[in-house]
Amino acid sequence: MRKYLGIISFTLIILVICFFAANITRVIDPGVTTFRILMIFGIIISFSFSFLSEKGLWRKYALGLSIFVGFVYFIAVELMRIVFQGNGF
Repeated sequence: MRKYLGIISFTLIILVICFFAANITRVIDPGVTTFRILMIFGIIISFSFSFLSEKGLWRKYALGLSIFVGFVYFIAVELMRIVFQGNGF
């Protein structure tokens, strides 16, 4: 099973990216809580799977992409939400 965790993780993080893009372009419109839960759990599960997978090319891609998407999400969405809510927006 560890052999396929890298591929599963890579696929999951691509699905998270597609969900984020679909929400940004308003193709789908989930609630705020649903969006945040799905994004956070998707990133955490993808990172966990990639960390537990065998060493190799898929692990590197999945781990790097999970970390990148996690940073972009937390900076672009969560940090900006805190900044703008704190200033009365």
